[in-house]
Amino acid sequence: MSDRIRFVASVAGVLLLGGTSPALAADFPDDVAEPLVAEGAPVVPGTVTSHPTNNPEALEGVDVTGELEEDAPLPGETEIDLAPEPIIPDKLRDTDAYPDGDYCGPPTNFVKITKNTKNTMAIKYSTFVQNNTSTTKEFRFTSKKSGTTTIGASVTIGSEFKTLWLAKIKVDVQASAQKSWTSELGIETSGKVKAHSTVYGDYGIKKENVYGYTATLYSNCQVGNVTYMDVHAPYREGWVVS
Repeated sequence: MSDRIRFVASVAGVLLLGGTSPALAADFPDDVAEPLVAEGAPVVPGTVTSHPTNNPEALEGVDVTGELEEDAPLPGETEIDLAPEPIIPDKLRDTDAYPDGDYCGPPTNFVKITKNTKNTMAIKYSTFVQNNTSTTKEFRFTSKKSGTTTIGASVTIGSEFKTLWLAKIKVDVQASAQKSWTSELGIETSGKVKAHSTVYGDYGIKKENVYGYTATLYSNCQVGNVTYMDVHAPYREGWVVS
């Protein structure tokens, strides 16, 4: 945020008038989310849309310089503790073949989600407009840089556990989760900025965040090698206006 403040200060008093360059992409692809608006954003309520404005006098976004956030907050996100379950998933026990539970088959690795934490966004492009007039103005943001976000964890894990985590997240939390996601260029959003206000736009990849553990179910039905960690997987991309 400090980089933003310094950059805005350097152009204070300048009205950023829009150009007439066509958008690189006319419509939002299916995998791009509708824009989110942060609480208290200096925009006219209900005006932010995924449909680009055709107003040639709309204020065009200016690039924000500086390092971009990898875990920027998403508006409206909550954290949920999941209902407790046995540490050994039932599907890993062959209770029909081994009813006494003394043998659970070959050692098997598994993962368990214990908390669905707040989702975040890996920002790939950031922009802003200033309205230094006494009236509302239309603005237009267009994503001009791209980037890739992959599944990851707070500790080093191998490909097997990444595969297990992705499958678990897709089934239990977020069906759109992917191993890797690359954001698109030319995706636009528009709206109206209030008088004497600056509005920001961040374009990036949304990350499904969970907390839980990896573990191994051994042949004697004992669980060991338990390691707790935060895990994220990309699941969509889009704009956040603030």
